[in-house]
Amino acid sequence: MKQIIFASAIAVASNIAVADVVIDVTKIAGKSKSEVTSYLGTPSSCGSSKYGEKCQYKKGETEIVFIAGKADWITIEGVDEIPFSNAILGTLGLEEKKPTFKNDFTLRWEGVQGIMEVSVFKGASASDYAYIKVKTK
Repeated sequence: MKQIIFASAIAVASNIAVADVVIDVTKIAGKSKSEVTSYLGTPSSCGSSKYGEKCQYKKGETEIVFIAGKADWITIEGVDEIPFSNAILGTLGLEEKKPTFKNDFTLRWEGVQGIMEVSVFKGASASDYAYIKVKTK
């Protein structure tokens, strides 16, 4: 009986963790740096990259490359305690759906709520990070 209760408690705890939004990608995807800053806060650092300005934000351990002045390539490191499953889309503020590609280490969705591609990579025991391409390949 104790084992059943313990297993149920773990399942409930996992669902609670998945329900919390780490970063609502819809609030930053395709947005200007000032719009992103109003949601994520002031960047901890920014610099030039081959494709545009790249900034790091503390919230969600997020890195964004602004291409043509818009948040286009988004890396979110703050998902490493989130289970590696389709439900991770909810923690990114996106609707859960079946991935267009899946293997033991990668989940990928194409055309999610106007976003070109969302990829999540597996870590040692849960997700490692999410990589979002808004418009530019």
